[in-house]
This record gives sequence, structure tokens and C-alpha cells, in this order.
Amino acid sequence: MGLERKAAAGVLKEIANLLELHDENPHRVRAFANAARAVERVEGDLEQLVGSGEIRDLKGVGKGTAGVLAELMEQGTPEVLAELEQRTPEGVRELLQISGLGPKKTRILWRDLGIASPGELEYACRENRLVELPGFGAKSQDQLLKSVRFLQSTRERWLAHQGSAEAERLAGEIAGYPGVERVHVAGEVRRCCETVASLDLVACGETESVEHAVAGCLDEPRWEVPSRWAATTRHGFPVTVRVTRPQAEAVTLLWATGSPQHLDALRRQAAAAGLRLEQGEGLWSNGELLPCPDERRLYEAVGCQWVPPELREDGSEVTLAARNEIPRLVGLDDIRGVLHNHSTDSDGTASIEEMGAAALAHGWQFLGIADHSPAAHYANGLTAERLRDQWQRIDVYNRVAGGPRIVKGLEADILADGRLDIPGGCEDGLEYVVASVHSGFRMAREAQTDRIVAAVRHPACRVLGHPSGRLLLARPSYDVDLDCVLEACAEAGVAVEINASPYRLDLDWRWARHALDLGLTLAISPDAHAVDGLEDVRWGIGVARKAGATPERVLNCGAIEEWLDGG
Repeated sequence: MGLERKAAAGVLKEIANLLELHDENPHRVRAFANAARAVERVEGDLEQLVGSGEIRDLKGVGKGTAGVLAELMEQGTPEVLAELEQRTPEGVRELLQISGLGPKKTRILWRDLGIASPGELEYACRENRLVELPGFGAKSQDQLLKSVRFLQSTRERWLAHQGSAEAERLAGEIAGYPGVERVHVAGEVRRCCETVASLDLVACGETESVEHAVAGCLDEPRWEVPSRWAATTRHGFPVTVRVTRPQAEAVTLLWATGSPQHLDALRRQAAAAGLRLEQGEGLWSNGELLPCPDERRLYEAVGCQWVPPELREDGSEVTLAARNEIPRLVGLDDIRGVLHNHSTDSDGTASIEEMGAAALAHGWQFLGIADHSPAAHYANGLTAERLRDQWQRIDVYNRVAGGPRIVKGLEADILADGRLDIPGGCEDGLEYVVASVHSGFRMAREAQTDRIVAAVRHPACRVLGHPSGRLLLARPSYDVDLDCVLEACAEAGVAVEINASPYRLDLDWRWARHALDLGLTLAISPDAHAVDGLEDVRWGIGVARKAGATPERVLNCGAIEEWLDGG
């Protein structure tokens, strides 16, 4: 293959970085780094220089690096690079692309914290794992967080909170233009999908006014089909803006929101009622367009309950709606409090008092503090002495603060053999334990399943935390039989967490629906490490609603004393 100067230098630099990452001979690292700089500055035909061997006359290029360039020209990937890539997880190689992270710092993150992808690094920054790490610190952590988010912005999918924030920002901008009456956020954001591939907006108003707004807010908008614009936001999100007039607003919003399966099922339902539902047109009966001023009226016209946007996924919800069997789903106003939150006693950034004040501002009646257990040394896990000291401070707070009741909890690591990492002598003083896996992600399926099942059967376990261990767009679930785990939770009366952090959203809504079918109680937990982390409960509610959860099936909506007493 032909050699391009910058590409060839990039390959040599990548080899140098990977060698340094693996702590190889520094002389060899330096040889590839020097060769990369030399090749980048070379004048003339690089391919001719390599083919003739004259490349070795270039200062900084030796016999070994010249041979690598020859391999690159002849076969594509040099053998040394292929071997290094085999030894290095893809996510770790991605870390090397992040501004502010060189091979040495990447090695520390990988070796000391087990961080093996940009998504895991972002999560660790949000949990303040890097503040005390040698060679890092608070400022470095903040900068890395920005760099990770920049890298993620170039990917094909975004996390729910990122997509939502961008959609709401854009909707607000477009709505501010004269002649634009309303702008609705639709698509995956409105359905509360855990990740978002694109943004969908519905703008109601004069076509020329919306066109002017779109041109002012978006980069290079394209008129795709009648009444629809496609473009990209300034932050790189693909976006579709549908233009509508008030008489077609409901059907346009319906079409811009539902999945293809939901819309197909709704069309069939309309046909069964002797009606015709058409995209961009509306609902027809015997050639007459029926007035449907809002979505509720449209669903009613085809013989259905209104289907909440979160449920508009696989089409089965239309059958339930036709039977009037969709229940009232859990909402933010139903929440009385949240469990699984952290304070400065482990790796949080706010004190118990500050977290309590924030919970009071939300109008909650209780707040669980579940700091890490001793095995989580990287998160400043609590020893028995420190845990008892925390209880004393919680007792004082509950007596004098006048805020929500602080509930004494612990996020106990599930150890490799299934034991819970509860400090000795502390079980009786804990009001609840969240059992979570924080290590051993690569255990074999059977061993991982047995480990977690053993943990949920422990008498102290009340909640199973982030059950699959996934980090969205960063780390897949560990290999585990979730069917078996959820059945064990049902037998033991253990609640299953929907970890509301938008970086996790674990349990996934599909599994959460299965958990409800098994009779399990869901616990929506923000896993907050800061005051503003409590806001993440909204994302967990979205997952619970997609699963079809009612307030009665969500731990957060009941009396905490009743649950603590085993109710």
C-alpha cells in the first residue's frame, strides 16, 4: 500500500504509546517516538524512500523502525502493532486519544482503578476517584471529564441526559423565533430511551417562520421531504425538525415519537376500527379527515387509551391500550425519597447535612446514605469505626435538622465468593444494605451468577444495586444469568435497583419489566455522589415508566418505615 507521511507517523506514534503503556523498554519507546517525528517532517516521496532503503539515512529512523515502515507499506498493519493491539483492550486504546492522558497516566488508570474505556473514565471522574490518585488531582479530573465528553460527542449515540439537554436547548431556541407557535421534543428523547442516536423535534407554525428558525439554529439544514428538515446541531447531534400546522400537530407529534412497531400496531388498530391513519395527514373515516386536536383524542378515536410516550416501543402496548389495561405509571410526584446515595464519608462531594438539605428541597421524606464498604478502598470505603461514627452524626441530624429522615445504609461490595463486605459487628446497626458488584467483572457466567445469588440471599441484603454492571456506551453487562438472579431476588424479597445515573440506567427497562412480572419491587436510586446527582432520579423514573411500573411497585413511593420493617 502507499505511504502517506502523517498516517505513517501516526502508526509509529501509536506503537510508541502502546509500548510505553505496557512499560516496555524505554529505549525502544524512544526509538519509535523519534522515528514518528522524523517521518512527519520528511520531504519527498516517503514510499520511495522506504522502498529504496534510503529512509535509514534519515536521522531518527533506525533499522527496526525502517522495517516497520516497510511492513506498513507492504501489508498494512505491522506485526509489532498487531501484537500490541492484541494485548490492549480497545477501550484502553481509546483512552490514549483523550487530551491530557498519555501512556503513563493511562497505565495508572488501567492498573490502579481498572478503567478500560472512556465511559468508565467519565464515571470515575463523576465519582471523584481521581482526586487522590498519584499524578492526577481535582483540576486534572475536571479537565479529563471535559475531554471525555468531547470524545463522546463524536460517537454515533449519546447518553439520555446529553440528548435531552441538547433537544431542550434547541427546542427553546427555535420556539423563540417569531411565527413559531410551539416546539415539541419527540423521538427517542421523548420515549426516554437510554441512549439517543438523533434528535426529533416538531415545530408548529408558519413554514417560512420555521425555516428561518431552523436556518438560524442549525448547521447546513437540508429540506429532505415535504415538511421535514434534517441538520446537525452545533454539538454534533443529528436532528430532524418536522414542520406542522395546528390541525396536523397531534398526528405529526405521534409519528415523530413512536417506534416503527408502535406506529404499525396503531395503524392496525385504526384499520380494525374502520379508520385510516396516515403519516403527515391524520386520521380518516370514509374520506373525511377527523379532527384530533391532541394525541389523547387521536388514541381515543381508534379505540385506545392514551399511551404514555415511554411505552411506545414494541407494539404490545397498543393491545393493552385497546383493552384499557395501561395503568397509571409512576411519576416524579410519587417519589417520597431515594436510597443509595454517597457522602464525603466515602467518595461523595457533599456532607450528610448538605445531602439532607437537598433532599428537603425536593420535598422528600427520607434519604438513604449508603456509602461504600471497606473493600472499595479506591472510594474511601468505611471501616466499622467510621461507619459507627457516621451513625452517630445521622442520629443527631435526625433529631435536630427538621429535614427528611436520613436512613442508615451501606453499599456493600459483593465479594468474589458471594459474601457481603459488611464491617464486622455492624450488621445490626444498619437499616438496609445495597449489595453491588464493583470488581471481578470478567468472572465466568456460572460463577458470576452464583456469586450474586449468594449475596441476595444474605439476610442483610435489601436491595441489589446496578444488577448487570453495565456502563452505557462504555462497558457491557458482565456475563450473568439475570433470570436466575431476579428469581433469587423474588424468593428472598430483595428489591432490585434501577440505578438512575444516566451513565448506567441499570436495570435496563426490558429486564425491569421482567422483574415486575416476577413480582419484584423496584428501587429507583440516583446513586448520587453530589447534591446535583439527586436530580438523576428523573432518568430512573423514565426507565421505570418504560417497564410499566406503577407507584405501588416502586419502593420510593411508599412509607419507608413499612419497608424497613419488612413490608
